[in-house]
Amino acid sequence: MRLRPLVATCWGLLLAFGGAEACLAVGQSVPAIQGLPFEIGRLEADAAPGGHPRLFFTAAEVERGRRRTAEDGGGRDVLLRFLAMADPKLEAEIKPLDEGWWGEAATKPWEATYPEVYVHTCIEPTNYAHGAATLATAWLLTGQERYAERATAMLMNLAGYSFRAEHYDVGMNYAGWGIHALKAYDVLFDRLGSGQRAALDAMMARLAWAVARNDVYWIDNGIGGGLNNHLAWHKAMLGLLGLFYGRPEMVEYCLHGRRGMVSLLEEGLLDNGLWCESSLIYQFAAVDPMLVFGNCQRRVGFQPSILEIVGANGRTLKQAYDAMFDVLAADGLIPPIGDAYGRRVRLWEASSYEVAWAAWGDPKHAWLLRHNDRRGIDAVFAPALPADVPAPAIRSLLRPEHGYAFLRSSEGASYWDSDARCAFLTYDRSGVHSNADKLSLMLFGRKRLLIPDVEGISTTPHAFSSEIQRQLNRGGLSQNTVMIDGQDQRGTGRLLRLVEFRDLRDEKRVSACDDEGLLYEGVRQMRTVAMAADYVLDVFQVDCGGRERQIDWVVHAMDEGAKAPDELDPELKKRCRPFALPKAGAWRWLRNGRAFVPSGAIELRWGNGEVLLQLHMGSAGVQDVILLDYPASDRPDSGRIPTVIVRTQGRRMVFAAVWIVSDLPRSAKLGLLPPREASLVYEVTVDGAARQHLVPRLVDR
Repeated sequence: MRLRPLVATCWGLLLAFGGAEACLAVGQSVPAIQGLPFEIGRLEADAAPGGHPRLFFTAAEVERGRRRTAEDGGGRDVLLRFLAMADPKLEAEIKPLDEGWWGEAATKPWEATYPEVYVHTCIEPTNYAHGAATLATAWLLTGQERYAERATAMLMNLAGYSFRAEHYDVGMNYAGWGIHALKAYDVLFDRLGSGQRAALDAMMARLAWAVARNDVYWIDNGIGGGLNNHLAWHKAMLGLLGLFYGRPEMVEYCLHGRRGMVSLLEEGLLDNGLWCESSLIYQFAAVDPMLVFGNCQRRVGFQPSILEIVGANGRTLKQAYDAMFDVLAADGLIPPIGDAYGRRVRLWEASSYEVAWAAWGDPKHAWLLRHNDRRGIDAVFAPALPADVPAPAIRSLLRPEHGYAFLRSSEGASYWDSDARCAFLTYDRSGVHSNADKLSLMLFGRKRLLIPDVEGISTTPHAFSSEIQRQLNRGGLSQNTVMIDGQDQRGTGRLLRLVEFRDLRDEKRVSACDDEGLLYEGVRQMRTVAMAADYVLDVFQVDCGGRERQIDWVVHAMDEGAKAPDELDPELKKRCRPFALPKAGAWRWLRNGRAFVPSGAIELRWGNGEVLLQLHMGSAGVQDVILLDYPASDRPDSGRIPTVIVRTQGRRMVFAAVWIVSDLPRSAKLGLLPPREASLVYEVTVDGAARQHLVPRLVDR
């Protein structure tokens, strides 16, 4: 086995022992790992106290699940959907896992092996581990032996896995499918022979060793910024093995060891419980493994549980699940900020709230689950939902530690499931999963994401390292912000400056700025977003100092089903001329460039047949309005998302826009009145009704 000499303290003993195949066989102890405060040694399930299953199901939960699926119509529907997923696995081919690919991959730089490592250490073993857990659960609920027999065959197909591969990701990959395998082992335990259990125990010891050494490597080298969801997966796997095998020192390490779960909560949660990696989709990547572990602690009575522990600064795991209610659109959509891989997820689609409901019994979680008409199998094992639960109240919110502001046109419980608008502005620092999205705006309304930060969906197995994610999705052309000279913003470990946040009855407003040139050298910027009763005012001020720059105001509208402005306006179509897009970098992904020079106010519309989005914008100083198509995926024949770039060349620019969401076109006018010492003054007139706004001026600090 060839090993890359990365960190001697972490890998030296492995070299001395001659690799996984030489030291991790059945009946032998795994070697010690320097930097780990305990030795894994041998794992023997027969010596652990308690019956089975005990970790992932209790006898009471199994009885509840059987009763619910037999007597309750909703529970029966859940079971039928689950069996429709399980039954094809009864016929799936079972083939030995080939680890020979690693011989060649071990000679390559890690950055070049992301996709194959993901396929071979995650996707392929997960097929069997998840299949085994699914079929074992089907057996628990139905008692049908065919499920147990096939689950056993799938589980035993993993028993010889050597865990040879090394990579940043393997610890999390191994933990992800290892948890499924442990769940199947827990359920099937009493059906297995002593030889099968010994083989699985040896595999679990190799799993613990591989995950632990990867965990030590991450911590010693500060991978992922030091606070990362990978660490939570490492700790969850080791802690679950500690619970299963009666090894309290492994549980202690999971909770309180270096970068243990408690310290991850204490340092990784910001504001009221949002995870720190600058992507709301990644919220659950960090906390879900903690929740799984905590529920297993609850079942075996291990105290204190991560479900109840209160860490420094009052941090708890439950905060991470409650905090997500505050960031949602009225239809439950999670803003796709940062790395989201083109996904659009509503909070009630997150299956972890089934586990959260079982753990804490919070009415908010029950209200959320009632929105999901396709609940997963965890629902039948958990307590029944109450018949009537109130909707949680919501309002406009500022999350200053994360650099997020949410302006809402409706507040209280009536916000949910309504046509209410929500404007979301970010001035976040550059976390590990952030994009070049500072001062970017998203707008929700009429149960639609109307102005989205966008990403072309990757069709390759590992989206994080995909070409489209690296070249296009993380850059400025995928956000609704300003780009300078066609280049992306620089990353910064600092928040931009919050200028103001106001939550008044008739106007919600936020202003944030980069007045130090953090994003672009020598360029100061400020964006103000104001939510009024029937429109949103959006003012973006840019000052490039004494240097003339290309300044692009970028915006994306709706989704690939929306009609672009020149499709809705025949006169505009006639005015457009072909526009040659650059062929290099992110620009090469964009298509169908066309442009026009505005002769008066810029008025654009987008529509999808159900809702109309209107933009009214001043044209002073605008050189070109460029329309183009953003790719919905990395396939050449993919659909397109309408995109607009408003471009100027100069030292200063103020982009002032009014956004209106409606069924039919509405008349609107935007006027700039004489400025005041500290403010720009705008008058917005919609359908004859006028309102004035004072917008903070971008001035030298």
